[in-house]
Amino acid sequence: MQDQPSQPDHDTPQPAHQPGPSFASAVAVPLLALGLLGAAVWIGSMPSWRTERPTKPSSAPGKLAVAPVDPLPSWRAGLNKQAILDFVAAVTDPDGSEFVPPAERIAVFDHDGTLACERPLLNGLFIIDRVRDLVARDPTLASEEPYATLLSGDLEFMRRLGTRFLNDVLAVTLDGVPESELDADVREFLQATRHPLFDVPLQSTTYEPMQELLGFLRRHDFSIWICSGSSVHFMRPLAEAWYGIGPEQVIGSRPRAVMVEAASEPDAAETRIDIVLLPELEVLNDGPQKPVSIATHIGRQPILAVGNIGGGDQEMLRWSQSCPRPNLQLLVLHDDGARELSYGEPADVDAARAAGWHVVSMESDWNRVFREPLRATVRAADPEAAAAP
Repeated sequence: MQDQPSQPDHDTPQPAHQPGPSFASAVAVPLLALGLLGAAVWIGSMPSWRTERPTKPSSAPGKLAVAPVDPLPSWRAGLNKQAILDFVAAVTDPDGSEFVPPAERIAVFDHDGTLACERPLLNGLFIIDRVRDLVARDPTLASEEPYATLLSGDLEFMRRLGTRFLNDVLAVTLDGVPESELDADVREFLQATRHPLFDVPLQSTTYEPMQELLGFLRRHDFSIWICSGSSVHFMRPLAEAWYGIGPEQVIGSRPRAVMVEAASEPDAAETRIDIVLLPELEVLNDGPQKPVSIATHIGRQPILAVGNIGGGDQEMLRWSQSCPRPNLQLLVLHDDGARELSYGEPADVDAARAAGWHVVSMESDWNRVFREPLRATVRAADPEAAAAP
């Protein structure tokens, strides 16, 4: 039999009240909680000693997005700028169907009128400088043509002589000059000479949009070559100083040359050997010769070719266009008489567009032509003649 629970004895006196929390305890608990909260806030405000990995910018709503940097800021938005950006993106995308390996990303540029102002020809100015030296050695030449007129500074006459004749004259003035000496002479000329139309150092007449394009291509592993009708001995120092393009990547017109062993001093340990120029033009690098020279020097077909309207570059662009790889062709049109010069045959423009080449208008496609705005000065005796086609 189970015991029954005992029942309270109602006769036993019960305590009237159980004691509750004291007043001091009631106050201490909230104060303790408040203190802990303050400590947490203080600790949270201390700088963290851990190295945090930076978070990537997000383009999601409410997040700060970083705008892409324009690689061609001097080019106005339009079909030609977009064609360049799309072409470079396509040939450098390893997962794309138009990917071109870096070894085959060959870009060739004409120089005069494409990378820098061609009125007057910079190589022509150097030829006049060489004629002065020639006449100083043989004063009887001062009254002979074409030396007499060249010495007069007639820029229009120089233009009419044409690329072939100018290179012939240059070859005569370089007779017997070692290549090593000529390189130094060109660099000194480039430093000392001012442009006769704009009265600025010659390098100031390079086109800023083209400088940007060269940099853009370099960053995408293009091999950049200059292919010019001007003398290769003039273009090599210029290309290196102005564009960072080495002499091995410059193609130009050239005179014949021979190896000459210089007479050594009796006590000299070694015989000096020079490459000496002869007064005869060997290669005129213009028109149909340009693709031949490119094939000879590079051994690859360019996927990008850039020239200028009326500059003898059409054959170079046609050969580039026939490349089985994706390719692009650009022709600069000088149509901005306010910021540079205005010239060019409409028929050449129509033919270029019909061929599918991109005609780059200085006026419409470029925000600026030169790094700093230039304007013709009184130093130009006849600006209109200098700009005539």
